[in-house]
Amino acid sequence: MKKLAIIAGILVTIIGVFLYFHDNQNNKIKESIIFFPIDSSVTFTSASTTLKLLEEEDEDEYSIRWKVNSTIGKDAYLRQDISLLFEDGRLKETSSRWTEDTDKIEQEKTMMSEDSGHFEAISFHHAELHYPNDVIKSAQTMSYDQLYVIDTPLQPLESFKTPETVEDKDNKKILDHATDQQLKMVWDSLINYYNIPTDEYFMIPFTQLVMYTNHSLPGLSKEKTDKVVGGLWEGIYKNYFLGVKYEGHIESPIGSTMPLLLFHKNMSHLIFLSKTASGKEVQFIQFIDP
Repeated sequence: MKKLAIIAGILVTIIGVFLYFHDNQNNKIKESIIFFPIDSSVTFTSASTTLKLLEEEDEDEYSIRWKVNSTIGKDAYLRQDISLLFEDGRLKETSSRWTEDTDKIEQEKTMMSEDSGHFEAISFHHAELHYPNDVIKSAQTMSYDQLYVIDTPLQPLESFKTPETVEDKDNKKILDHATDQQLKMVWDSLINYYNIPTDEYFMIPFTQLVMYTNHSLPGLSKEKTDKVVGGLWEGIYKNYFLGVKYEGHIESPIGSTMPLLLFHKNMSHLIFLSKTASGKEVQFIQFIDP
């Protein structure tokens, strides 16, 4: 049996820091998300992700506006927000903005799609704060939004976030069932591929990570939860958002399956699982300090 520590993706060996293989000669990337100790005196005054159906472009397409905004209570040395948009359990698009010496970031994209679908966007809002004597701290938060779009020949184009009518509830049930079945097949295959003993973990779909914006992970303090979440987003940005690296190749994350997060019940580590659009298995591990 393969050991759990055998990794097809990227292995993380210290809390909050993922190994990042990057050719600085060919890819000069100025932006970065690096976890530093949380500055408890600085908070985000606002942070939001919003999805809105705009209009039908023609009989086959419609457009969705995707906005990500955040404001912190003071100018930060570095501000960066990243967001991932999923459609029916697969990554449809990413968005990122980086800037210096500011308190506010605003992003907006218009996405095209067709047919009925369930859209989910999760965002990480980050600030790097510099103080005298080379002291660096950070502030962070997350936001999320979802949108169901119903596009069928039998009724006018419509959307909802929470179903209110019987018809909306039925449509939501149909879309959720189809997505859940597809993701279960992928996640089960990944768990079997890596021989992961699921009884030792509790598992959540990646977009549910937003729940731990204001709540603690099981067995951890809120302070420790923030440290784990910040380190996880650092690794996601470097090793998934910017491209999945394996066997000397870099593959876009677009089209990959919704990641599954597995937290060991003793909170010694967590596992990130996904499958790329080409079918490549992706796994990386973050170890958690006692």
